[in-house]
Amino acid sequence: MTRSALRTETGAMIKPGPMATVTPERAVDDEQLAAFAAGSGLNGPFLADQLSAWMTHDLMGVCLFGMLARRTPNPILAGLYNRLRTSATERMQTWEALIGELGGMPKYVSPTARMTGGMDEKIIASFLLNGSGDELTFETAGLNAAFATLSLDVLNAQSLTNCAEKAGDSQARQVMQAAATRLSGSAQEGLSEVEKALSASMLLQLSSGTAQKVMQGMDKAASKIKNALR
Repeated sequence: MTRSALRTETGAMIKPGPMATVTPERAVDDEQLAAFAAGSGLNGPFLADQLSAWMTHDLMGVCLFGMLARRTPNPILAGLYNRLRTSATERMQTWEALIGELGGMPKYVSPTARMTGGMDEKIIASFLLNGSGDELTFETAGLNAAFATLSLDVLNAQSLTNCAEKAGDSQARQVMQAAATRLSGSAQEGLSEVEKALSASMLLQLSSGTAQKVMQGMDKAASKIKNALR
């Protein structure tokens, strides 16, 4: 089962910080991370922190897409979000495997990762504000959240490619390039699907007489979106 969070009580390893106290068995420092991506000539501790954050973003994407699939009344969008959740799970597993191949700890949650997770959690929590808008407002917000999440996934994959190019002729370069190719293709495919759905949804609402008519005919609207997505 895909985990929804990685915390100290579920095995996370973290760095102590100004307001973070860690028990010795869960503590990590830069000295322990110095051998990360050995032989690449890269800053191991910095790279370990970044990969932890990039994996965390996809972990939170799994949570976001799962929540959106559950709350939408539109079966077409539910299907889209479920596909995105599956892809995000696969990307998270790719990051996890890459970290292990580079000699790291997949359960290490860096300070950067904790900030990334905190920001992503705010996006998910915003959908609890049910009084802030009607159903169409929430549907549009969901697609916007998916678009933003996947856009960052694309950027993260490109950042990994950039790191690989700086790794010289090393084993680390090869495994990073291979992972970046998989991650980029997956994220780009998802982003294209969301962009298409967002455009179709926007055009559907613009061509309707009123938003209320669309809300009263969600089945008809779903059918139109389905046709637009073909």
